[in-house]
Amino acid sequence: MMHYGSVNDDGEECSVRLTIQGSDQHTESISFIIDTGATGSMVLPLEIVDRLNLSQSIDEYVRVTQADGSSDRYGLYVAHVMWHGSLKQVEVVAFGPAPLIGMGLLQGSNLSVDAIPGGLVTITELRNLT
Repeated sequence: MMHYGSVNDDGEECSVRLTIQGSDQHTESISFIIDTGATGSMVLPLEIVDRLNLSQSIDEYVRVTQADGSSDRYGLYVAHVMWHGSLKQVEVVAFGPAPLIGMGLLQGSNLSVDAIPGGLVTITELRNLT
């Protein structure tokens, strides 16, 4: 299973559209920016977390350290994402203005980017990892 996205017109960010399932089985297709500097799986703005009615994780909060060194605590939630052909449970940090996916979700995948404005972004599942 592959996921396809694109590089924006400025050639500055890559995005991919994923289907997210909330606590009440409601699904939404959301465009996510790929952030290879993020170690977690997924970040969603609080308004989307509320709209999907996501349940809080057992840990409830997580400390996020940003690139500038600042850090703060943010709510931690649970969602399901359609990933490589099946629903995968992921922890979601409620933070920031834009949906992001990080290296936690990309683990076990190959990310290929045609690094030109409008270029193709492909995420392919790696098989037989041992």
